[in-house]
Amino acid sequence: MGWENRGGQSYYYTAERVNGRVVKQYVGTGMVATLAAQLHASTRTERAATAEADQRARAELEALDAALAPLYELADAATVAALVAAGYHRPKRGPWRKRRAQE
Repeated sequence: MGWENRGGQSYYYTAERVNGRVVKQYVGTGMVATLAAQLHASTRTERAATAEADQRARAELEALDAALAPLYELADAATVAALVAAGYHRPKRGPWRKRRAQE
């Protein structure tokens, strides 16, 4: 999106991708184009603020996930121990199966 100078006149265009190609759309000149440019700028600002807030939230969740990682490992170890004690095994690292009874 932006202003383009053609023949000494400034024109405002928007650009978007349609089927992999960039397609420009004429918005106008003068006051209408100025208002459209301000609207697009405010939209970009809001989008950037939202993206920043999402990134902060994602970082907080990753920190919580990292803090819980030892607990997950401990739970996995306890589960494996309980299944092995109950007579289960994992052939070729597949699903847990009960061992056949010895006859």
